[in-house]
Amino acid sequence: MSNFTFPVDLKQFKRFKLDPTKPTLTGQQKADLLANIQLLRDAIVFFTATGAARGVSGHTGGAYDTVPEVCIMLSLFEDTEKYVPIVFDEAGHRVATQYILSALEGALPVEHLMHYREANSKLPGHPELGLTPGVKFSSGRLGHMWPLVNGVALANRGKTVFCLGSDGSQQEGNDAEAARLAVAQHLNVKLLIDDNDVTIAGHPSEYLKGYDVTKTLEGHGLKVITVQGEDIDALWGAISSIVTYDGPAAGTLSPSVSWPPGIVDIQGSPHGHDVIPVKSAVKHLISRGYPDYTELYAGMKAVDQAYLHIGSTAERGANRVVFGEAVNLVLDKLSKEEAAAKVMVIDSDLEGSTGLKVIHQKHPEVFIPSGIMERGNFSAAAGFRIRPE
Repeated sequence: MSNFTFPVDLKQFKRFKLDPTKPTLTGQQKADLLANIQLLRDAIVFFTATGAARGVSGHTGGAYDTVPEVCIMLSLFEDTEKYVPIVFDEAGHRVATQYILSALEGALPVEHLMHYREANSKLPGHPELGLTPGVKFSSGRLGHMWPLVNGVALANRGKTVFCLGSDGSQQEGNDAEAARLAVAQHLNVKLLIDDNDVTIAGHPSEYLKGYDVTKTLEGHGLKVITVQGEDIDALWGAISSIVTYDGPAAGTLSPSVSWPPGIVDIQGSPHGHDVIPVKSAVKHLISRGYPDYTELYAGMKAVDQAYLHIGSTAERGANRVVFGEAVNLVLDKLSKEEAAAKVMVIDSDLEGSTGLKVIHQKHPEVFIPSGIMERGNFSAAAGFRIRPE
């Protein structure tokens, strides 16, 4: 692989300036935007699949999906006097966006992207300021970035500050607090929110009835425009409108097709929240005119570590699964009615990552699917034990 040339030529990326006071794209601007979008999407599919080849986790779908708005932001940033030129993203797991931007800027050799999520590659699963060349912020967990972006806006009153968002991260209570501050202080913060109705655990429209990103933000006092994210003309019109609006504003971007659009094998499913499987990546790239990279991916192996891992092994299950199974052993001794009355298992969109999935499958009577609202869910769990006599 050391002699392999990264197959997507990022030098083909076209840099040009967009003026938000002109909400209609010219034919050339539209053609250049579409070419840039496809270029970066091809690159993201190719290099995130190297993580799957090495058997590590990661994330393809979100970074792939938000490329259109990222490309528009880069064209706006050509006017350096009006914007803070950082693509802040409150969904840190979409870190592939930050890595492709680092490569575009020349801060990171493009071939290094092929070590995505590899141990000691300095390409972790969330952006870390000071670790990866070219990365301009640390994201923290969901809900941390919008409050930070408010601070950036307070320090740069004369400039527009963008933040990519998602319908998952917008479930966090921190974002409600950030919205109130942005409105109260009339901050020039612009959010572009990927409202795709897909999170790790499923679809918010199913497990969080009543949740509506647009109505929530409007209720806080933001100007909100809803648009289909794959319609580049409509997307630019919406972004130009919120940029020229005096105050905090958001675009909620719904997919015109199932998320992530165009990757047939994972489209419309939560699987986009992990690295794209190698077979799916190869299939997609072939459809885009690239060679069959099956053998290349097959040659990528996990880096051997000298560390002693104490915990899960091939013979002994992961601690999180063992935990879920242990809870099931207790619940098995109760009737469904008694279990539902005495036990509540409330999930924050991570049942598969925390061992709760086995409980959900075997004892759905105690399971409550919830959104990405850890603080509120912890308090609800504490309140569940209060039974006035």
